[in-house]
Amino acid sequence: MNRLNKTAILVILASCLVTAHATIHEETGWIKAFDGQPEHYTLTRGNETVPVAPLTTLLVGDQIIIKDEQHRMELMLQGGTKPVVVTNSNSPFEITEEGKVPTALGEFWKSVKGFLNYWYDTAPTEGHPITAAIPKGDEKQSPSIPWLTHSTRLIAGERALFLQWQEGKAPFTVQVTHTPLWKNTIILWEGTAENTHWITTTPLNFDTKRKYYRITVIDANGKKVTRGFRAVASEKVAGYPQEESLTWLLQQQDRHKWGFEIMQRLAQGQ
Repeated sequence: MNRLNKTAILVILASCLVTAHATIHEETGWIKAFDGQPEHYTLTRGNETVPVAPLTTLLVGDQIIIKDEQHRMELMLQGGTKPVVVTNSNSPFEITEEGKVPTALGEFWKSVKGFLNYWYDTAPTEGHPITAAIPKGDEKQSPSIPWLTHSTRLIAGERALFLQWQEGKAPFTVQVTHTPLWKNTIILWEGTAENTHWITTTPLNFDTKRKYYRITVIDANGKKVTRGFRAVASEKVAGYPQEESLTWLLQQQDRHKWGFEIMQRLAQGQ
């Protein structure tokens, strides 16, 4: 290898290290929620356009454009401690240094990033922003909800649910149901996801009397998937704290059990 090639490689490596170092310190938070559809918004990062979806992580310098007056987007900046609302009146909205994750929240933010990497099955690269826009995948396949298993738990109470799935062809009909013992299934909520693989329900009351709930996703071809979870009272969960509960949840090893609950907390900014 000649000296010129060696020099070029060293320059490239140095550039990569500087970029990685800068990225780590530019992380701010995530998109909490927005009304309407993703096409009503534009999220740019430098010269790139980033897919818009709840829980997409944000960096300093990201710019958000609201295309219509009736729409708005909610952000959680400073590591999830500062809620910010972006509307057409303050659009384009650029995320500044003020929104960065505080040093004091470093470990918490690391736990959040680690969980999101696990949830979306992405490489756990430190400082790498995560997009929660699930790829459309194979439209010929049936929808799937790999995050819901027989061990999945949700803390009981009244709340909206942020639901996601993979595969299948849009539009999707999504149902939240409960089947009492020896009785017909009751549809507690039903909605349509026109062109996304996610949807947010209206607030629903999940109680321990009903205990078991199911999520059904039906695609445009009539293919469907049904997965369930169990509602549990917080006071019945060993070690569960009434304060700083998200931190406690992120520390749990059983992500199949508590991952769905963590996603709800992040999506709701709690």
